[in-house]
Amino acid sequence: MTDVLTWTVQQRFDLEERAELLRTEPAGVSSARPGRSSEITAARHDKITAHLREAGLGALADLGFVGLDDQPDDDPVIITGRKATRNHRPTDAEKEANRLISRERAAVEHGFAPSSPGAS
Repeated sequence: MTDVLTWTVQQRFDLEERAELLRTEPAGVSSARPGRSSEITAARHDKITAHLREAGLGALADLGFVGLDDQPDDDPVIITGRKATRNHRPTDAEKEANRLISRERAAVEHGFAPSSPGAS
């Protein structure tokens, strides 16, 4: 069985290869929505999981997207962490998986930050 770190690194390499397609041809550009629409609602409306699956891509998402993937066991395309609940505290393995997912997401999200200090 592949451990989470090895799987994450393999997925990252695979996604880097496929990302070139998105740089040349944006997959799901949609019209603007009112500010009151949540991100998960917009993703469901645009059927983002179907588009990702069709393109052979996947996405790392924050805990706000738990439950978005319509086939999480068969063919997952949205990878999220595990939420803690009142009756379920995350195990050490779940915490480590959450940290790995967060680290990979942070690397991508830092790319969206302004390239020069003080830029807005």
